[in-house]
Amino acid sequence: MPSAFNSRMRYSALPLASFMAIFAWMFLVLCAHPACAQVPRSGHVILVIDENHPFNDVIAQMPWLINQGNMNGYATNYQSDSGGSLLDYLWLASGSCHTTITTEDCSQPLPAGTHDFGCTGGGCPSEITDDNIFREMNARGITWKVYAQSYAAASDNGIGNPTAPDNNNNTSYYRRHNGATWYSDILDNLNPDGSHPNIVDLSQFASDLANDTLPAFVIIVPDGDHDAHDGTLTQADDFLNANLSPMLAKSYFQPGGDGLLIVTFDECGGGTNDGCGAAVYTAVIGPNVKPNTVSSTPYKHENTLRTILDAMGINTYPGKSASVSDMSDFFGGDIMVSTPAPNATLSSPFHLVANSTSCLGQPTDSMAFSFDDQADNIFSGATSIDTSASAGSGSHILRVKAWGASGSFCEVDLNITISSGDIIVTTPAPNATLSSPFHLVANSTSCLGQSTDSMAFSFDDQADNIFSGATSIDTSASASSGSHILRVKAWGTSGSFCEVDLNITIGP
Repeated sequence: MPSAFNSRMRYSALPLASFMAIFAWMFLVLCAHPACAQVPRSGHVILVIDENHPFNDVIAQMPWLINQGNMNGYATNYQSDSGGSLLDYLWLASGSCHTTITTEDCSQPLPAGTHDFGCTGGGCPSEITDDNIFREMNARGITWKVYAQSYAAASDNGIGNPTAPDNNNNTSYYRRHNGATWYSDILDNLNPDGSHPNIVDLSQFASDLANDTLPAFVIIVPDGDHDAHDGTLTQADDFLNANLSPMLAKSYFQPGGDGLLIVTFDECGGGTNDGCGAAVYTAVIGPNVKPNTVSSTPYKHENTLRTILDAMGINTYPGKSASVSDMSDFFGGDIMVSTPAPNATLSSPFHLVANSTSCLGQPTDSMAFSFDDQADNIFSGATSIDTSASAGSGSHILRVKAWGASGSFCEVDLNITISSGDIIVTTPAPNATLSSPFHLVANSTSCLGQSTDSMAFSFDDQADNIFSGATSIDTSASASSGSHILRVKAWGTSGSFCEVDLNITIGP
């Protein structure tokens, strides 16, 4: 079972000895919109964060950025999480502000899996050891760099030092605007093999771009004169134009490419949303973005983190990024997969239902699906797929594709697992955040080859809610606020026993 499920499979032909668990979601529309796509995979993801200005000021004073947002997409209801620069950069890297200091404007309580390191808008007294995007990339061998303006000049060694403080050596470099420099994965004293060499001076960006050696993930950190902290929005816009326009001319930002650029602001100034109209301007740019998208969906920095992780195929989500959606309404035309759901565990063959009315503004001409980058199963002239699909046991990437009438191309990737078990949990999904009571639907036709005789569910190894003589559960289930293990069980007619565990969270 992939670790993304955070659940257990146990099995035995002996009752209550060892166990088997297999779960599947047989119906889940992938988003709340009538037609949408997941975030497409990308090998070229770039994030730029500017400073301290509200949405309306940016609209009025940054014509290059606004033009890119208009042609591609931008968000009108994107709010910062915290007042104080560093806290917002941490939200973008690890899905938390890492502080419970009451003087800091930060959500309470801290997101699950994150801890209080006493951080403020200006810095943290100790290194952050919680999970973060840099750790997840390192674990998967995904290349990354932070290109920080004035980074070398701010360092006493003239090369670059991740602990160089704000404005060191009379520069406009701000460490508090460089979120990577606060994590143990980067810093030497807790991790001798840390990845601090991945933080480099901005001057290397132009040469890496010219040599086509940019890593898969890039953060660009302008200094205070060019991120609108000390300088003007005009200066910030000119910086973006000068540095990003050559990149947008590269093949991966042209039709058929996979480039993804997100430009956002840490906060709107004067505190999180204090006196500045709440929203910060956020542009989402790339060839897989639906042209002219204007999203009014409520988003925050943890949604950006989730979007970047999904774009890079990372399915471990630090902090609050685990409980929010990605920004899928910006992407991929109109591919909708009704079943299976992302991360589903299925028996083979399984039911595949998908449709597409358009792809990047063009009417859909044909569709296809494949497993693990193998040969396509093509449905020429079709705008929908409703078929039985088969794959071998194990983990797979199910890719659903659509072609527009004039050659546009869209795709959606779903991670699925093929198993031979017979417990199916339709709802809720693993790792779901729910209100109590919630709807529980599950069924089992057999357990280890024996016909199912009874089913049950429980929370956190407590007493079973038993459905004697039943092969399905369709009921309202209640649990207290917080994280729980929801266990669904089935018994075979001759004593075999199966179960599946799902991690769920009950909101307040």
